[in-house]
Amino acid sequence: MFGAHGEFQICSQPPHMYLKLKGSFNNEGITSLTNGVIQELSTHPENTIKFEIVNLKEFELLTLDSLDSLEAYFAGVKERGYQRVDYININIIAKNMFEKVWKNSDVEVNFYKDTESYLLVHPSDSYIKQNW
Repeated sequence: MFGAHGEFQICSQPPHMYLKLKGSFNNEGITSLTNGVIQELSTHPENTIKFEIVNLKEFELLTLDSLDSLEAYFAGVKERGYQRVDYININIIAKNMFEKVWKNSDVEVNFYKDTESYLLVHPSDSYIKQNW
């Protein structure tokens, strides 16, 4: 068994959840992320988080063994009733991967090259203005 690789920060301010991913994630890292999100969600009434914003500025890669766990994580996101997921600072490889994961989903998924691009569409997001 390997240790978890990949770091993350989570902050939630209903109806938003903010994730910051750093490094390369293996299966155990995705499992740790999933558990962290579930724990964060437990601090709010059910279905109050509708939008997830993911900062990928320091994200590197996923290992092959983590892809199944990632798909399970996103299936859980769909079940939790999220309406939209926004990826900020996304590179072409990550965009391709996330497009495949979200294919045929009812969840709105958006990709932004940087924070400024995101704020042009969501100018009132004070968390992003202050923290990213």
